[in-house]
Amino acid sequence: MRYRGAALFASLTIGALAVTGCSPIDGKMVTYDSVANHVRTAASSMETAPGVRVNGTVKDATGQNVSIDVRLNGAGDGAGKVKRNGTIGDVLVVDSTTYVRARAPWWGTDNRSETYDRAWVAVADNTVGIDLAGTLRPKALGELLDEGFGSLQLDGMPTPSEVNGVQARRVESDAGSAWVTVDKPYQIVRVEGDLLTGDERASALNIALTPNAATAEISRDVALALPALRAGTFDAYRSLKFDGPLKSTCNAQSCIVTGKILNSSDDSPVTAVLNGKVIGGKKVLGRCRSGRAPVAAAGAATVSCRITSSAWQSFYAGATAPGAGSATTSYQVSASASAVSPAPEAVACLPGAVGCDNPKMTDAEVTTTLEQSGPGWYERTPSDRDLSEWREMIRTAATSRERVPWSADGKPTVAYIGAAKGRPFVAQFDRGNGDLVAAYGPEDAETAAMRAAIAGQLPTR
Repeated sequence: MRYRGAALFASLTIGALAVTGCSPIDGKMVTYDSVANHVRTAASSMETAPGVRVNGTVKDATGQNVSIDVRLNGAGDGAGKVKRNGTIGDVLVVDSTTYVRARAPWWGTDNRSETYDRAWVAVADNTVGIDLAGTLRPKALGELLDEGFGSLQLDGMPTPSEVNGVQARRVESDAGSAWVTVDKPYQIVRVEGDLLTGDERASALNIALTPNAATAEISRDVALALPALRAGTFDAYRSLKFDGPLKSTCNAQSCIVTGKILNSSDDSPVTAVLNGKVIGGKKVLGRCRSGRAPVAAAGAATVSCRITSSAWQSFYAGATAPGAGSATTSYQVSASASAVSPAPEAVACLPGAVGCDNPKMTDAEVTTTLEQSGPGWYERTPSDRDLSEWREMIRTAATSRERVPWSADGKPTVAYIGAAKGRPFVAQFDRGNGDLVAAYGPEDAETAAMRAAIAGQLPTR
C-alpha cells in the first residue's frame, strides 16, 4: 500500500505541473509538454549521437555563399563535399583540421590556386565558413543547439510544416530558427541564423543523425583518405613571400627558376616549396616544383626548381632557329611559394605505420568497458568471474596488426581488431594518450568498414 500511495502522489504531482504549465528541467523553467522541451530533448540526443550529417549553405569570411555536405563522427573526423566559387571540392576533417582537395577555380583569386589544383590543402575555418570539427561534431553541435534554443519558454505548439520530408515545428530565438520534429524521437532537422557560424554570418543547414553503421562508414572514408596525407599537404594558413625579385636561367634544355623565400613568422620555422611556371605568349610552356626547403623563423632560404618540358624546349628552339628573324621572342617566368603542412597525427595509426601511441589500460577502464559491452557479448549480465577473461581479450586484440584510426565515445581512437570465441572483438584506445576507450564485439557493418579501411579499398557490392 505504501508503494501504491507513492505512485499515486507522483501522478498527482505531474498533473499539477501540467496544469500550472511549468516544469524545472536542469534548472530551466519550460512548459512541460512544449516545443522548447522537445528542442532540449533533441539537443541532448544530439550530444550523444555516434555521428551526424550536415548540408546546406554558410558564408565564408568574404560573405560568399559556400555549400557544404559533410558527415562527421563523434570525434569530429569526417568527409564530404564543399562547393565554393562554383567548384565542388572534396573535404576531409581529421585531428581537428580541415583539408580540401579541389580544382584551381575553387581557390578563387589566391595566387597559389594553380599550386593547390587537385592537391590536399589544410585550410582555415573561415575558408569554408565554419569550424567543421569544432562546431559540427555531435557533442558540440548539441551543446550549441541547447544553448541557443533550449532555454525558450513557449506556450502551445507552433503549426508544423514539412522539413526534409518530415513534419517539424519551428522555434525562434536571437540565435535564429530551429526546426524540431513533431514525433518522437525528437530531432532538430534544420537550423538557420548565425548560431553555428557567429560574426553575424548567416547559415541555413539541414541536420540528420547517422546510425552506427553509417557512422562506421564515416570513419572508414577518413581512414581511406589518410594515406594521401602521409607525406604532408600544402598549408593555406601560412602566406609566404619572396625576398627580392625572382631570377631565371633559361637555355635550350631547361629554365631554372630561383627565389628567396621569406618566413615572416618570428617564432615558427616552416617548410616551403617553390612552384615555377614559364609562359610564352598565352601558353604555359612548363611548370616545376622544388624540393622541400626548411626556412627558419624570421629567416629566408633560396630555393630553385627546373623546367625541362618538351614545350619549353620546342619554344626555345623555334625562337633561336636560323631564319627566325631578329624580332625578340618574349616569355614570362613566374613563381609562388607555398608552405607544407605536416601529416596529421592519425597517419601514425595506419596499418604498418610507426609512431602511434602504445595502448594501455587500467582496471577501472577494463571494468567500465565490461559493464558497457559485456551484456551484449555474453548475452547475459557479466559477473566478476568474467573480468579476467575480458581483460585478456582486450590484451589480445591490442597485439593485433589490424589497426585503423577510428572513433568511440566522442573521442578519436585507434581501433584494433582481434578475435575471441570465433568472433571479431575490437579494442579502441585514445589516439592521443593510449588510454582504453571501448571494447566490444562489433556489428557486421562496422567490422566490414574497419576491414575495408585496413585493406585500403572500398568493399565490393
